Amino acid sequence: MKNTAPSRKELSHERIVAAAARAIRRNGFGGAGVSEIMKDAGLTHGGFYAHFPSREAMLAEAADRAGAETVGLAESAAAAAPADQALEAMLGAYLSEQHINNPESGCPMAALSSELSRQAPEVRRAATRRMKEMVDVVARQLPSWGTPDAHERALFLVATMVGAVSLARAVDDPSLAERLCKAAFKYARASGEESQK
Repeated sequence: MKNTAPSRKELSHERIVAAAARAIRRNGFGGAGVSEIMKDAGLTHGGFYAHFPSREAMLAEAADRAGAETVGLAESAAAAAPADQALEAMLGAYLSEQHINNPESGCPMAALSSELSRQAPEVRRAATRRMKEMVDVVARQLPSWGTPDAHERALFLVATMVGAVSLARAVDDPSLAERLCKAAFKYARASGEESQK
């Protein structure tokens, strides 16, 4: 089967989704206007409806893309570390200063969780699917993977990671932000180690 190059429309669609994924993480759903996203994608506002039936459809794809990027980064961090250090590598990458300081390229749950309950069902569905994937990625790094305990610990770990980054971004005290992430790292890592017992 012959691989065909993406069409101009497909490339434009990808640019719009990428711009929207950055915009929602940077400015929230309310701050992700169609005009600004199209401009960021290098396209005119008039071409929007050739790609999406509604703003909500674009936001759903953006939430899906942002979540997929986060899952991919977590998988990459785990794959780059020795198996017994994969969880620690994931935690370190997620709770890093770089992640905290760059929400437009970071986890959408840390940037948008307080807004998701007010979004259209298709946006919430996309975010939920990617959150479940993230929990699964974390669970696979635990020695007890495949057990109900591993899934439960993964839920705790993801909630801790997302909460710590959300709080670190919210406060205006860099020292407190750093301590929040260090504490989350310390106790999340300890919880992962406990699953070995």
